[in-house]
This record gives sequence, C-alpha cells and structure tokens, in this order.
Amino acid sequence: MHRSIVLGTLCVCAIFASQQALAANTWCYTNHPNAIFCEDFDRYCVDPPPEPEACAPAGEDIRNTWAMWDVWDGWHNCGWTPALHDEYPSSWPYSAKIGCQAWNNELGYGNTPLNNHIQAKFGGVYTEVLGTNQTPLTVEFGIHSDADRKIHGANLYVELGRGRGRPLIAGVDSLTNWVPGPDCTLCGALQEHAIYPRICRTSPTPPGCPDASTASIVPALAAGFVAFLDADPCHCAETNHWPRADRLAYFDGKQWWTLPAGFPDPGGSEPATGDFSISPTPGYHKIKLIITTNSVTVEMRANGVLSRCAVPRAYTGPFNSMLMGYQMPCQLAPGTWNCNGAADCNGVAGPHQTCCVSGTNGGGTIPLDDFAVYGGQGYAEPGACCFPDTSCVVEYPGNCLSLGGQPGESGSTCANTACCPPLPADHDMDTDVDLADFGWFQSCLSGPQTPPTVVPCRCADFDGDSDVDADDLTTFIGCMLGPEIAADPTCTD
Repeated sequence: MHRSIVLGTLCVCAIFASQQALAANTWCYTNHPNAIFCEDFDRYCVDPPPEPEACAPAGEDIRNTWAMWDVWDGWHNCGWTPALHDEYPSSWPYSAKIGCQAWNNELGYGNTPLNNHIQAKFGGVYTEVLGTNQTPLTVEFGIHSDADRKIHGANLYVELGRGRGRPLIAGVDSLTNWVPGPDCTLCGALQEHAIYPRICRTSPTPPGCPDASTASIVPALAAGFVAFLDADPCHCAETNHWPRADRLAYFDGKQWWTLPAGFPDPGGSEPATGDFSISPTPGYHKIKLIITTNSVTVEMRANGVLSRCAVPRAYTGPFNSMLMGYQMPCQLAPGTWNCNGAADCNGVAGPHQTCCVSGTNGGGTIPLDDFAVYGGQGYAEPGACCFPDTSCVVEYPGNCLSLGGQPGESGSTCANTACCPPLPADHDMDTDVDLADFGWFQSCLSGPQTPPTVVPCRCADFDGDSDVDADDLTTFIGCMLGPEIAADPTCTD
C-alpha cells in the first residue's frame, strides 16, 4: 500500500505578512456557512485553533494527515490516497493532494459519508439529500493545474454518490471498469507501461467493450479530468505516447461524457465562452454541478474563462456520500459488464477482485481544494402533499413545502391521506360553520373507538383519537355559529 504521509512537516507556504499576523476564518465559514458539507482542508493541523479559524497560515503549525483520514477514509487496497498539501492551496493554508498519478504508482481514492451532515442540516429523519427543479443541489470544488501541466495525465474526479461513503469493492459499481487499450510500443512507447486501461462507460463504445447503452445505473454523479477516456491513447503522431485529458469529463450515472459533447448552454447571468478545455495557464479549475430533477448544469471557470452546459442525469436519486480520486475498477471480460475473474489482478480471483491500476506516464500529484455541497432538500420517499384547498398530489417533502403544501407521511398516497380544510369544521370552506357543514359532520359520526369509514372523515376527528364521536360533536357545536358568521379559526384547537 503506497501512501503519501506528511507528518511533522512545517508549513512553509509563502503568503502576505498580514495573513501571517492575523488568524483567518476558513474558506468554508466565510463562503458557505450554511452548506450541507464543506471541506477546505484548512483545519487539519496538530493543534487546530478555535472554530472557525484556519490553521496558522505560515510556519506555525504542523499538518495532520491522520486527522484528514478520519474524515476521508483512506484505508483502501489501492495506491495513493488523498493527503494534505501546503502547495497550491486555493484557500490558505492547505489543499488536498492526489498523488502520484504517474505510470509507476497505483491510483487511489478517499471517500466520506454525508449522512450526519444531512441530518444536521435538514433534521434527524433525513440522511440523504436530493436535488430537484424546486430545490437545486449544488456541488463545487477546485482542481489545480501546475506549471508542469500534470493535470493532462491525471485520472481523478470528485463524485457525489449514494451509499458509497465506505471502502468500495471493484465491480459493477465502479465508474471506470475497463478493457486493455492498444499496444503503444507499436508507435514508440516504452515497454514498461505501454498498454493503458480503456474505460468502457463512455460513448462511442471503445473497442473490446460492451455497448455503453447497456451499462447499469451507478448511484453517482461525478466530474473531473480522466486521461483513460482518451479515444487515442497512444498518440502515435506525437512525441509522448500515453493517454491524456484535454477537457473536463462528466459522469451521468451511466456513462462518461467529455464536455461539451454537443450539450447546450442553458444560459446564465454571464456569457460562457469556454469549451471545458484545460487552461494553458497554471491555476485552479473551479467546477460546479447544479443538480435538478432530470439534468445538471455543469460550469467550469479556469483563469477567468467560464464554460457551461446542461447535461442529463441517468441517476436521478438522492445522495449521501462524496469521493475524490479514482475508485478501484476491474478489468471486464470481453464484451460483458462482468469482471474477468482473472487471478492475475493482485493475485485475487473472483468476480469482485481488487483491481488496482497505475496512472499514465504524464501523470503527477494533483491538488484539490474548497469542496462545498449546498441547497437541495432532505430526502424522504415521496408521499401525499396536501394543499389548503384540500387538493392532493404525491411529492417529495421538500418540493411539497416549496409549493405551499403540507407533506404527509413518507410513502403515503392521496387515496389514504385526508387533506383537511384550514379550519376542519368548515368543510365547504365558505368561512362559516353552519348546517351545511353539520350535514357533512353527521355523515362522518362513527362512535367511540371506531375509525371513520372513509378517509375524508378523518378531518372530523378533531381530538385525534381515531374516531368521530360525542367529543368531536361537542367541538363541532362550539364552532357552529351559523351562516355568514365568520368562524373562529381556533375553535377546533
């Protein structure tokens, strides 16, 4: 197991003297104090200061990668897991780093569950979050391109998923299952690493892969720079014979797309002039996914250039986990979505063997920083949504509230839910309680300890004891003031 552990190393970031003298709030506290989840990697020091201050910005603290691994599970079977970095932070003093992406190092990842963060934001009954048209869910993060442009050889992405905040086993749930690509020694590549993985979940379907349209849905959306999506991995007409990423890639839950891939620009508050290309100038590529019911708006800003397009969601469910890096994939049996079961993948046989893969010759250490997840709604199964006019639709609870309704129990239907008037005794909703309302109430009388026979009559159970009896009659009579006399809105309380 390879690790990049930096413990006991003084932070030597060069920053302005004013930043050295004054404690600064973390990027998360300053920019996203109400986020569901925010991670700027700025509080992972041996002796962190009081919230919301960042670790001392220069020479005064020690990075604590172990503390980071308590949040971002790094104990997987493959490669280089995320660690702290004091170079190229988007916000001081630290960033994360995924290293090393080179051909002689295995690719690794770190992931974290979001359940507790979602509960803290939306309430204890919600452990998942959903993005809809009424309540979009936004994910943002940054990936750095240094002067050596190692990002072109990178294979890393940030994923928002469901049930994936745990060590993941290579198999059908991997975004990057693969078949071997062509032998690049045929056009001059070095022998030691000349056959690269070719990711199958992409269109057009690469040679040797099953049809991408037949792939299963993975409960995840992701974006990043993925060299193994290169349709021409050998680049025989060039000097360097290895795959590279030139543009942002997006995973829709079923397959990868190298953007813009013909997807339209939905428009926005400013023109988008970019085509998702990696910037020729070193700096952060700030990426944002705005998730709605059936689509995602992807934005990338790199050195002032904005790229934007609207892409589909093949996975349309909720989320409760986050991942960064490159989840371990498996090599597929030719023409199928099954792992090949070969015993030559770390010596482990079987349909879910651990299949670590190495990076490309051009890969290197890549910094990431400033993650945030915000907006959306706490997820529960859709249920009946009652409106003040007693109409009903089945909706997610968050959508119901945003539409002005009152959500019922999770999984309930309009057929088994009583949608009552604002004043239950005023059945015809004409602002008075009179004989017309009494006729309805009388039809609902069931007697003590006997539930009403029809669902709407539950509205006549004023005391909530699951029957309509003499006690409810007494309440109704107290409400009945006669025609055209405004009813007391508290009379059934």
